[in-house]
Amino acid sequence: MSTMMNNTMAGRMFGVLIALAAVMLLSACDKKAAPKVSPPPAVTVAKPVSQDVRSFEVFDGNVAAYLSVDLEARVPGFLTKIAFDDGAYVKKDQLLFVIEQDQYAQQVNLTRAVFQEAKIEITRQKALLKDNATSQAAVDKAMSVYLQAEANLKLAEINYGYTEVRAPFDGLMGRHLIDVGNYLGASPQGVKLATIQKIDPIYVYFSINERDLLKYQKRFGTENERKSQVNKLPVHVQLQGEEGYPHTGTLDFAANLLSTSTGSLQLRAELPNKNASLLPGLYAKVRVEYGEPRLVVLIPNTSVLTDQQGDYVFVIDDAKKASRRNIKRGQRFAPLVEVTSGLAATDTVIINGFINVRDGLVVNPELSTVAPLPAR
Repeated sequence: MSTMMNNTMAGRMFGVLIALAAVMLLSACDKKAAPKVSPPPAVTVAKPVSQDVRSFEVFDGNVAAYLSVDLEARVPGFLTKIAFDDGAYVKKDQLLFVIEQDQYAQQVNLTRAVFQEAKIEITRQKALLKDNATSQAAVDKAMSVYLQAEANLKLAEINYGYTEVRAPFDGLMGRHLIDVGNYLGASPQGVKLATIQKIDPIYVYFSINERDLLKYQKRFGTENERKSQVNKLPVHVQLQGEEGYPHTGTLDFAANLLSTSTGSLQLRAELPNKNASLLPGLYAKVRVEYGEPRLVVLIPNTSVLTDQQGDYVFVIDDAKKASRRNIKRGQRFAPLVEVTSGLAATDTVIINGFINVRDGLVVNPELSTVAPLPAR
């Protein structure tokens, strides 16, 4: 009987444990099914920038020397001296090459002696003519000899001057093409010794295609208005790897006709280049500004989203609720972009963290500012 009582109590205890386990399981299921509330997504917001800008176009260009001159030997002889280092920057009238001078120096001495003799003779003949001791014909002949001797002396001095080749301007030397000891023969074209380039100031050539040219002509209707931009229109240049357009110059040339082969009009800008940062042959991006300054609304280009409906941004209201705002973009002023419609300078725009944002969602905004474009 005691054994039966023990079995009964054990069964009751087992039932109680099963009941407790069931209650705990149901409680856990209820907790798991309870919805979890997510906090509002954190975003960064800012007011757009309201700033004056000018319209611009960007072109591909190439840097070219302001002047480029081939230095040539104009008299025959052996090359006896090279007075510069290849690639050096030289000053105007600096000695660069010397051609053997002895024979040309002696030719100057010879012609000077002949000239002095002719000078003495014409002076003597004129004195004799006053005393009727000679004829006019003898005076005329002496004058002819004198003039010929004077011309020969000047030619000899010119040829002697050609034995020294000097820099025609401040510029950058190329490599020498003839070594010391080589004979420079007589040639009507001269013998090329090296090339010198003037690089301060310096040119940047670029071209405008027909479509952009027509758009530009509409803005500046008359030919006189377009010509007035030459030597006035600001031009900014960027080399590869540079930030922004740090080199500034002025448009100084525009061709009169479009190229029939390329369908474009050649343009040229002149830029100061005192530190020689621009070198002939470099590729450059050329930014040309035109028109009067205009007040625009600017936002970071990275804050603009695009879908099948077009470009849009998210703005928030006083209740921190996000809403979609369709916009139209204008010119891009990296890293900012112009908004031509759909946005006011007083709106608050989400500029970061908008990936988890949807229309009508309440957000947790952190206020920031958008840096304006640097002044030029």
